[in-house]
Amino acid sequence: MLAALFKMMSDGRFHSGESLGRALGVSRAAVWKSLKRLEEDGYPIQRVRGKGYRVPPGAALLDLDEITNAFPGKLGAEVQWQLLGTVDSTNAELMKQLSMDHPRPMICIAEQQTAGRGRRGREWVSPYGQNIYLSLALPFSGGAQRLEGLSLLVGLVLVETLEVSGFKGCALKWPNDVLLDGRKLAGILIEIAGDLTSDCVAIIGVGVNVLMNDADAAIDQAWTSLFLSRQGGVLNRNLLIAEFVERLLQAAQVFRAEGFAPFAAAWEERDAWYGLPVSVRSGATSIDGVELGVDARGALRLRTGDGEVLLNGGEVSLRLQHDS
Repeated sequence: MLAALFKMMSDGRFHSGESLGRALGVSRAAVWKSLKRLEEDGYPIQRVRGKGYRVPPGAALLDLDEITNAFPGKLGAEVQWQLLGTVDSTNAELMKQLSMDHPRPMICIAEQQTAGRGRRGREWVSPYGQNIYLSLALPFSGGAQRLEGLSLLVGLVLVETLEVSGFKGCALKWPNDVLLDGRKLAGILIEIAGDLTSDCVAIIGVGVNVLMNDADAAIDQAWTSLFLSRQGGVLNRNLLIAEFVERLLQAAQVFRAEGFAPFAAAWEERDAWYGLPVSVRSGATSIDGVELGVDARGALRLRTGDGEVLLNGGEVSLRLQHDS
């Protein structure tokens, strides 16, 4: 019933519980209960006495037909798609299904994750029906070293997708985050399966806050969502997924042949902290310097008192000016 409800309400107008129930052949109370559950989970449903209920324009539940029909090209037709209601983790689900004998591109999307993961085992808050939880399995040859810069490429493609979808000001934080208004909007988690020296598969997990509106969400850093940005861009997750996947599949073709180098300049143009003082922590050690973008392999360039250094991993944080 929820899918039908959202289809009727995606115009962004108010709809009374009585009219919704009549159209669906259910009681007004049944409509109220369905929407109340989502509202309690933080879904941005607006209710006004005498008018009824309203959801953001374009808000919809996930629909594979709408996604595949929205592809601007044909690459998406080559992918094995699956849509799940609830799953522990879309990355973990693809890892379980993976066959290294005949690997092919696979995508898993879900309305909710019960054990969504970010980098370094952090929890990725994943309420029902509000955000994008997507994992894509892509086969690669040449081993893990050929994947240098892949997470940066995915972030760049995501930002470009959001830009053409009406959201301006998105920026990249090395190596895995997308920021909007200085707050975390999206994250990327890449895991590798197979032979790290030969044929392998990259499981690319992407989480994007689209409709999340819960100020009490248990997130340990400043965050935002496309809905909270109030920019009026595309909030239909089906259309965003279609645009992103098509662009990523196209970029992956170039990446397989040429690596990250063709994308480095575009990544730097959207680098949130370029020219700013940062600290990069890896384990128990940290290094301070001025962030200078990335090199052709995706390594972070850092100007320190001892000259420029290249870093391939670590947690980056801004330093206060008086600490520099």
